[in-house]
Amino acid sequence: MIAAVALRSWELKRMSDVLAGTEARAIDAPLEFEEVYRRHAAPLYRYCLSQLGDPQLAEDVAADAFTAAFAAYRRVRPDPAGVRAWLFRIARNAAIDQRRRSKRSRHASALLAAGTAEGASVETRAELRGDLRAVITAVAALPHKERQLVGLRVAAGLPFSEVAMVMGMREAAARQATHRALAKVRAWVTGEG
Repeated sequence: MIAAVALRSWELKRMSDVLAGTEARAIDAPLEFEEVYRRHAAPLYRYCLSQLGDPQLAEDVAADAFTAAFAAYRRVRPDPAGVRAWLFRIARNAAIDQRRRSKRSRHASALLAAGTAEGASVETRAELRGDLRAVITAVAALPHKERQLVGLRVAAGLPFSEVAMVMGMREAAARQATHRALAKVRAWVTGEG
C-alpha cells in the first residue's frame, strides 16, 4: 500500500532537481526531506484516506501535501520535533481543499477490499467488512472537525500534542474532543447512539 502511495524516488529526485535550479545548494534538503518522507508517508496517507474515504484520492492528496512540503522545506526549515505536525497541517489543508473541490463524499469500498486479511475464512472477511463499513459510516457522519480529530488520532496515529498543533487547539481540548468523537463512533457502531 505504501509503495502505491509513496512518491517514487525519481519523483523526489525530480523535485530536488527542479528546486536546485532556483535555490542555493548549500543545504542538503533533499536528503533530509527524503528521511522525513520515509518516516511520515504511511501515517500521512492513512490520515488522508480517513478524511477522503477514497484510496486513489488519498494518494493524490498525500502526494500533493508532500510536494508542497518539499517545496517549502528549505524556506521553512521546520524544527525536527515539530516536522510531523507541520506535515499534517499541510495534509489537513490539502484534504480540506480537495473536499471543497469535489463537494461530494465518496464511499470507501476500496478500503473495505484492502482491509480484508489474506487466508481468513469467508465468514471472517464478511464480518470484518461489515465492521469496517459501520466504522466508516459512523466516521463519515461526524461533523467535519470531529472527523479530522479521529483521522489524525486513529488513522494517522498522532499523539494528542500533535493533533492539537495540527488543529490549532490546546492539547487538553484536542484530547477531550477526540474522546467525544470516538464515543459517538462507538455508540453508532454498537447501536447505542
